[in-house]
Amino acid sequence: MKAAGDIDAVDHISREAGDKTKGFRFQKLRGAIRFLQRVEANRDGQVQCALEFLEDSVLFDSSDSSSISGEENKYYGSRVSFNSPAIRNTVVAFLDLHFQYSKSSELKLGVYASAELAQERISAQLREALGYESKQKNYDILEKLVSGDELTEEEKEVALAVTKAEYSAQYKDPSKGYGALVAGLSVGEFTNFIKSIDWSITNDSNETLEQTALDLVRGCRFFSHRHEHLETYILNSFLDELEKRSLQKGTNRLMTTDGLKLIFNEILVGSIGDERTIDPAAEAWANVDPSDFRNLADKILAVCPEFNPKILQVLARKCGLARSVELGGEREMKALLRRILDVCEDELIGMSCPISSMSQDEVLTAIGKLTEASERHFVSLRQLYRYRPRDHHTIKGAVLTLFDDCFLAFDEVEHAK
Repeated sequence: MKAAGDIDAVDHISREAGDKTKGFRFQKLRGAIRFLQRVEANRDGQVQCALEFLEDSVLFDSSDSSSISGEENKYYGSRVSFNSPAIRNTVVAFLDLHFQYSKSSELKLGVYASAELAQERISAQLREALGYESKQKNYDILEKLVSGDELTEEEKEVALAVTKAEYSAQYKDPSKGYGALVAGLSVGEFTNFIKSIDWSITNDSNETLEQTALDLVRGCRFFSHRHEHLETYILNSFLDELEKRSLQKGTNRLMTTDGLKLIFNEILVGSIGDERTIDPAAEAWANVDPSDFRNLADKILAVCPEFNPKILQVLARKCGLARSVELGGEREMKALLRRILDVCEDELIGMSCPISSMSQDEVLTAIGKLTEASERHFVSLRQLYRYRPRDHHTIKGAVLTLFDDCFLAFDEVEHAK
């Protein structure tokens, strides 16, 4: 599909480069999820994926009803409505693509964002200009678009007016953009356009998206029993490749089905040719004597009696999950615990422990610092020794088990068994 013949050369705002700071991982994970889903759906042909090419993430798949699928992926820190600057900007960007591709049905657009929904607060001035009572009013335009509910005629007119005003503000130079086409949009045409967009406003975090992506990696047709325990490594390699390609130009940005298959194959070659040795720290684990026989909950309550019982239950469940060692991984886990124990003891000394009294926030912050220090050490360990990839939650679980299994305490009080 080609863009419209008589407007190919129209100069419009470039939106291919986005924010690569806080929300970039959200964007990469969402792009990876969409790509993995389409690769499984199209088993006979090639699927292509790119970040910050037309939109935050874009897919090219000739087997799909819409051969080009662009999606805006954002992690918003505030509530959003159709009148929020971020959403207004997205609609303007989508209009540019809509006209650039001659309103073709082969282009499918969507919004996938993590945020809470808010009402649109529309000024009395704008409502008066539309012929309504000169009075400020709240609407539920974005909420209805997300849920698929029908907009009222008033909501349709308000949405179009908001969009036209935003388009004019962004394109003050009439020689740029598609101002004349936007100005000529009827309420019906614009309503069909915004209803054709897939609106998904969720509470997804990077952690939930990562788990979804890992599940898709395990379910991918390129995944075999030889890839067991390499899922995180595969996903991170895939995300790194997407990011590297996003800095390229033209078609070099595109990740293909064959490129994904190559990542799966190279992971196996790398694991087979791994010359790292097994960490000898496992032998030293048996020589570590427990000194405090209270469990995790008792140790936390000793320094923070008002600690939330529900949070204690969550931490206890994390301990239980951390003890579920993968088959054949017992020796590696002993080595990891021995290494993490040293790190945590050093950190606790630096925190001026023993501590007799802490707030709940101080306890959680301390656990977070111990986890971060352990993660940093684990990265260096993997350069020397053969360890399976482990994520943040696994390392945190290991830290908590050291408290639960009598090796660490905030107050360092010794108790008889």
